[in-house]
Amino acid sequence: MNTKDLNENFYSKRALVGTANHCICGDCVLYTEQIMLNVELIEFLHSKGLDPRKADEVWAYLEKDEYKYYTVDFFQVYADKEESHTFGNAKVTIQENIYAEKETPRYSCTVDVVFKI
Repeated sequence: MNTKDLNENFYSKRALVGTANHCICGDCVLYTEQIMLNVELIEFLHSKGLDPRKADEVWAYLEKDEYKYYTVDFFQVYADKEESHTFGNAKVTIQENIYAEKETPRYSCTVDVVFKI
């Protein structure tokens, strides 16, 4: 299996952010609605086998001047290399996870994104 297939399989049973099976707080619902509007980001994540609505953690850490700032993490990701990209209002970083245990994916993926509210 390639890394895309491995990630799709790994996250296949994960509940969607912004649903009752994950979290339905206002921050998660806003994130879910807004993140899907960044087509370039979605295409990139899908090419890696990741769905931004299945992240391990969605954290709205700042609300300022009509903007809400989020950090979104996939703690375990299959990848071939470290990389970083910017897609409009979002920056994606795939990096080696120094805390990964043996027999688990060796990378993590972080999306830093800002939305106008």
